[in-house]
Amino acid sequence: MELAGGLKGELVQFALSPRFGRDLEKAISAIFPDGVINDEADLSVVLESFIFTRRQRSGQTVLEIFAERFSGESRALLLSWSDYVIGVFESKEPYGTDGVVAFNHIDELTYRIRSNMGAEGIEYFLVPGTVMIGAVVPVGDDWMISGTPRAFPSEDAHAALASVRELQLTNPKMVFRNPAKLAQAREMQAHQHESFLDLYGNDLIVVPGSEVDEKIMALYRHNYERAGSESGPWTDPDLPGFGFDSDDVTAIIFDKEDGLGFYREFDVMQEVFAKPEMIVRRRYRDVVTSYLRDENVSPVPLRRLAAEDPDKASQVFRKLLKKPNFSWERDGEALLRKHKPGWFASPPLPTVIPV
Repeated sequence: MELAGGLKGELVQFALSPRFGRDLEKAISAIFPDGVINDEADLSVVLESFIFTRRQRSGQTVLEIFAERFSGESRALLLSWSDYVIGVFESKEPYGTDGVVAFNHIDELTYRIRSNMGAEGIEYFLVPGTVMIGAVVPVGDDWMISGTPRAFPSEDAHAALASVRELQLTNPKMVFRNPAKLAQAREMQAHQHESFLDLYGNDLIVVPGSEVDEKIMALYRHNYERAGSESGPWTDPDLPGFGFDSDDVTAIIFDKEDGLGFYREFDVMQEVFAKPEMIVRRRYRDVVTSYLRDENVSPVPLRRLAAEDPDKASQVFRKLLKKPNFSWERDGEALLRKHKPGWFASPPLPTVIPV
């Protein structure tokens, strides 16, 4: 724990060095556009995320770059911090003299949490029922508090717990640290995939943006009724819409592996993959470029379109990339991996989240 504390301090100073100054400033500005940060915990959240999750131009995180300076036990310990956990931790009981056993309401797992500052660094968290929102990193079989967390006494715990559902839905990777939740989600997704096929006859449908909400609500209902309507007759849940424009033609693809996805301007993609010569027009070029280069867009629609006619897909990308020898069958997968590394770093997580 002493080694971990020392390394963490050095890591923070490394992240604050001029080497990363411009990128860190951008990360802070994205969360605090006016540049004003009045709370140390707020700054800590941004800095921790910048260190552990934001990839630099080299493709590495600040943590991975820093770890290259070390070897042996120190290097191994640093690299283990890639398993960085943000949670809403509820203190259950003391653990030794400088730690607590805590339940994380995000992934529903139990952690033994300590502070590298000893009992003094965790004193606020020792009372059972106290809730801490913050991050921890592994140190051996235990976990060390990382950064500046927020603590809520038991009488105010409801304020912290109110954020759990939103954190689960916006950060599914946190939920899926729990193997049981991951297995449950995969089972739910498989059932919904079968419902989509049963309802629409295909795992890809193309509709006007105005019909997206209606199609998805119909899927929810069909899935519920296929499961036996155990809670009684269906009633439409009060859910926010997906926000698609009425004139925006959208593909809804329920891929067996990647789950449910929505893809705007899919009619443009269909047209250019049918008539590759259209790629010289700016609108078509911009849409294809967005599908290719936007890391938030799954590789699924490009794979689907290219599979229909690989020769025409090759023509599209020869003109787009100005590579006359490009072949989709030979080069397509490497192209996707280049522009969408996050999608290939690990198996796809379910798009269904059990909460």
